[in-house]
Amino acid sequence: MKRWSLVILVLTLSVSGCGSSADSPTGAAGTQASSPSAAKASTRPWPATVEERCKIPAQGEIAKVPATGGTLSAGVLGKGTVGAVLLHQTSGSGFCGWATYGQWLGAKGVNVVMLDLCNYGQSTCDDALVKDWTAQVKAGVDFARGRGATSVTLVGASLGGVVAMGVGEEAGADAIVNLSGPSEWEGVPDAVDAARATTVPLLVSAAEADDGIDAAELQAAVRASPSAHKAYVPMDGQAHGWTGISDGMSVDPVFTPLATTVLGWIQGKYAS
Repeated sequence: MKRWSLVILVLTLSVSGCGSSADSPTGAAGTQASSPSAAKASTRPWPATVEERCKIPAQGEIAKVPATGGTLSAGVLGKGTVGAVLLHQTSGSGFCGWATYGQWLGAKGVNVVMLDLCNYGQSTCDDALVKDWTAQVKAGVDFARGRGATSVTLVGASLGGVVAMGVGEEAGADAIVNLSGPSEWEGVPDAVDAARATTVPLLVSAAEADDGIDAAELQAAVRASPSAHKAYVPMDGQAHGWTGISDGMSVDPVFTPLATTVLGWIQGKYAS
């Protein structure tokens, strides 16, 4: 246990550093640029398990997700017809910040795909795929359906949140959850415009005190959506992205009420 505690402490510092300013390599939401976290994916051999990849005692295997113009890496666990594709925030560890929540969802009967977007984790993409958020997300949604999911909810944290709301419906998702997604990001519609085109169930959550995230704009986006099932849930304190779900990467994570709310939306239990 001492060995895991040391590894977890180091990884927690790496993953939890993905606040709103870290979601843009330049510190300003909506700008894509070259950075360590957006570097070319490693050519090292793929790890076989989530535990090996993320260096925490988590279940799940690493899968290769085919896409036109590349191959995306993903952590997969759980099974069944209720699916969730989890999109990470900007982090050098890619999907690893989702690992404990993904395991929690899998234990509750959710078919989970934790997807690495282009230039994260072990994903390798040509320039066209890097710029095509819809194609990346669609690859994850299609992969979840190929694993047996008949409904797929897209859950994104920060970068993943703005991408989920911006292209999720076009990519084939049945519902969308946006956790602390910036109001603007290069290559996807702004929050209100994206929401106006979103007819599938939409859940958005952000913290008022989260620097760099315009909570009022996200609330306006929810109001603008024509979806019959939509909700805005305030996040506590200065939580951001996946830190609004749990206390981070730990052996015994403490999940927040928002974690249960998101599970409900994944299961089709919508609040309107």
